[in-house]
Amino acid sequence: MLPQYPRCGLGYFRESGYFIGGMIADYVVTALLVTALYLALLLLPNFTRLSSENKLALWLGFSVIPALALMRHSYSFWLAMDYWIEPWEPPTTPDQRPSSF
Repeated sequence: MLPQYPRCGLGYFRESGYFIGGMIADYVVTALLVTALYLALLLLPNFTRLSSENKLALWLGFSVIPALALMRHSYSFWLAMDYWIEPWEPPTTPDQRPSSF
C-alpha cells in the first residue's frame, strides 16, 4: 500500500495497531462467507464423497483467498469510518509530515 493518498496527502498508516479493527472486519466477513459456503455445500451430496485431504485443501482455500482478497477493502473501510467519525486534515507542507513518510 502507498504510505499516503496521492491527491490529498491523507496518510494510510496512522499508528501501531490502528488497523486491528480492519482485521476484525476482514475476519468477520471471511467467517460469514465460509460458514455460508459450508452450509450450502451440505446440500450437495457429491461434496461428501471427497477424501478428507481434499476437503481440507478446499476449506483452506475457501478461507484464505477471501481473507486476502478483502484485506485492503477492510483496511480502507476502517480508515473511512475513522475519517467519517473524526475528520482530520493532512499536513499542507512537506516539513509538517512525519518522518516515517
